Amino acid sequence: MTAVLLVIAVALGVMLVKKYTPGKERLTLSDYYTVASDEAIVILQGKTYEKNAKVKDDVVYLDLNTVQKFLNKELYYDTKEHVLTITTPTEIIQVYADESQYYNNKTKINLKAPILRNIDGEPYLSVEFVLPYSDFQYTYYTMPNRLLIWNEWVDLLCYDAKKDTVLRVKPDIKSEILADIPKTEKLYYVDANGEEGRKFVKVMTEDGLFGFVKKSDLTDSYYITLTSQYVEPEYAHITRDEKVVLGWHVVTNIQANQYLENMVANNDVLTVISPTWFRLTGIDGSISSLASSEYVTKAHALGLEVWGLIDNFDPQVSSYEVLSSTAARERLVNALIAEAIKYDLDGLNIDFEELTLETGVHYVQFLKELSVKCRANGIVLSVDNYVPFSYTAYYDLKTQGKVVDYVVIMAYDEYHSGSEQAGSVASIGYVEQAIKNTCELVSNEQIIMGMPFYTRLWKETTENGEVKVSSETKSMYAAETELSRYGVTAMWDETTKQYYAEYEQGGSVYKMWLEEEDSIREKLVRIADADLAGTALWRLELEKDAVWDVIRKYAK
Repeated sequence: MTAVLLVIAVALGVMLVKKYTPGKERLTLSDYYTVASDEAIVILQGKTYEKNAKVKDDVVYLDLNTVQKFLNKELYYDTKEHVLTITTPTEIIQVYADESQYYNNKTKINLKAPILRNIDGEPYLSVEFVLPYSDFQYTYYTMPNRLLIWNEWVDLLCYDAKKDTVLRVKPDIKSEILADIPKTEKLYYVDANGEEGRKFVKVMTEDGLFGFVKKSDLTDSYYITLTSQYVEPEYAHITRDEKVVLGWHVVTNIQANQYLENMVANNDVLTVISPTWFRLTGIDGSISSLASSEYVTKAHALGLEVWGLIDNFDPQVSSYEVLSSTAARERLVNALIAEAIKYDLDGLNIDFEELTLETGVHYVQFLKELSVKCRANGIVLSVDNYVPFSYTAYYDLKTQGKVVDYVVIMAYDEYHSGSEQAGSVASIGYVEQAIKNTCELVSNEQIIMGMPFYTRLWKETTENGEVKVSSETKSMYAAETELSRYGVTAMWDETTKQYYAEYEQGGSVYKMWLEEEDSIREKLVRIADADLAGTALWRLELEKDAVWDVIRKYAK
């Protein structure tokens, strides 16, 4: 009996020893991590990413969509011409698909392998190439191929191994061993593997291996802070110490250049004149020009800078087609810079209006590329914009403020020619909203606030119970003449901070919110209180002489 009990005890002991003795069987990493030889597992911010990287000619490539989504939103890719463009304050870097070279400001640089590859119909970009221009860090490991990327600078929960231990496939001491973990190695917490008190923790090693480690083999948890090594590029802005007072001069033909002196007669307050000289005329990026050297010489003699304006008002030319083409953008940029140098312009003023949502990203890229060449040539770059609201967000004023010199806000046409009801061209509330919204996106030192020298005479006619609204633009003098003609006295409206007039004539109701020296004063006070860079006036020749006294007092 004793012998039988002894045999049973020994058997039980063997079973217990076997049960509680850690397994020593190993699983090779290549068996556990299944990845093709020309691919690499991507581990993004401690999690296995859904799509593998590609490995060709010892270069690791990520699909461009992933790069743009997680690593660098500023990269621009031309899907038609298959060109990747990276823009810095001083460089325009162009990379063409499947070519073993790239261009930095048109200087060709040869490489051993392409930076940008078309793989299975999809663009892939070299991780190493994009790194200096992006805010992320990466390490590449082999056997198996894996790309470990950190792109968010946050606190991570970690452990240290307090003794030599192992990383297992499953939370079980019998599970296969994936790797040895030496004492003091850092391990990143993944999850607690179920309810509190379990014996294993799921972790990631510093080289991107996932598995389970016994809790008893780990130190207490602690946090580390991931820190970025990326240095954000600094954009130098060409700005003026004095307040800018810009007047737009509408030039529709070459003869109109002769009237410069008339435009600024008896006016010593303007600092900049912006003639409407250039127009986008072809989808290849070509432009027309009414520029005049004589005009620039006269303006400079009068103490004025000249910022030539380009618009996109030709209805036959698609702004989208131009701006979404790398070749067309380059031609447009080069044409503008050539004109600015040829005519000794002090600056350029970009007035591209009614852009579609899909055009926005291409427009911003155009401004980036133009800014590089303006900066290199000492040319002030200003850009005209609508008052920023959610529906104009694709003009991206935040990026504009980073790359251009002045952001000009057209704080008028609150109620425009196409409006379905009568209203002010620029009520004080509209101007205040323009200042507030813009200052949230752009430094006040770069904001020029536009004001109107015109108003609208609104006509409301009732036909079959329906009110039809139309309007016509009036200069300041023409508006006063209109009211005088019908013996109408305008009354001050505290809400809009404008004089308001209303009268009936021929069965129709006429309404007008006037722009004159008092309404302009109210706007200038808000601009001065916000300490903006200056004001812009649309347009010269529509103003009353008395307005200049107000501008002289408040604009500077």
